[in-house]
Amino acid sequence: MEQTAKILLADDSHAIRFLVSEILTNAGFRVIEAENGQEAVEKTYKENPDLLILDYEMPKKTGFEVVREVRSHTGYLHTPIIIFTAVTDKETKLEGLGLDIDDYLTKPADEDEIVARVKLLLKRNKQKMDSNPLTRLPGNPSIQARVEEEIASGRKFAVLYCDLNNFKSFNDKYGFEAGDKVLKTQADIIVKAAALDPTSFVGHIGGDDFIVVCAFDKAEEIAKQIAQETDRISPSFYNEQDRARGYMLSINRKGEPEQFSLLAIGIGVVHNTKKPLTSFAQVSSIGAELKCLAKQHPQGSYYVMDRRS
Repeated sequence: MEQTAKILLADDSHAIRFLVSEILTNAGFRVIEAENGQEAVEKTYKENPDLLILDYEMPKKTGFEVVREVRSHTGYLHTPIIIFTAVTDKETKLEGLGLDIDDYLTKPADEDEIVARVKLLLKRNKQKMDSNPLTRLPGNPSIQARVEEEIASGRKFAVLYCDLNNFKSFNDKYGFEAGDKVLKTQADIIVKAAALDPTSFVGHIGGDDFIVVCAFDKAEEIAKQIAQETDRISPSFYNEQDRARGYMLSINRKGEPEQFSLLAIGIGVVHNTKKPLTSFAQVSSIGAELKCLAKQHPQGSYYVMDRRS
């Protein structure tokens, strides 16, 4: 992200804009300049920058006034903002913290410091925006990037697509709080199993769907451990009556009573040892197909390894 990020630089000093713009451009960023606060607001909405560097004192709108304006719009609540200032008093910085300003650069700023601060904020923001808020696992952008990295590497790798069975019916009967507990526990189970390969990657696609990217020779062992541990802990999520029965009584989507098996996990294992994988879309398509086959297993957790040539 850092190499293509778009930075809005707003300062009424042409000399400072020229200097800082050159530093950021040489570091691989694209820079949009504004010479006053009003122009900074307008270009923020027009260009949708990844990060803002605003002078504290500018004509038409000060840096803090620009922050108040852009933060009032939902789309910019999480955009990193740096205030560029020669003012270092405590009251000013406290006011800025109240406005959700991410960092300060004191004039004159060192070239290395400017680049380091910008890279750090962009990295933190990417991690914050990408991670699942419940499990804190990386989300879809990071998942796709990791799979594409493995495809490009030429290594033998596998991708495990994991999906809980009967999670919706569990959520409907036991409530969202209980459902969240299941998802957090399942995330922990998958992360622990994936540790069998120290180079593995675990992501949360969304809902009750998770993904593991790992070395091929560890894939089956990881899938087995996820399935076994899920089956071991699954009964603990149910009340005593459902646990004793070994299934849950609930209402299906047609509004009719139905018996639902206890929570289990279906895992589809995609790999490149029998045929080449060339795109993330191809991996996802095969994974979805295998996962559906695994979920059709009548009882307990199950995994399906792609054995087609």
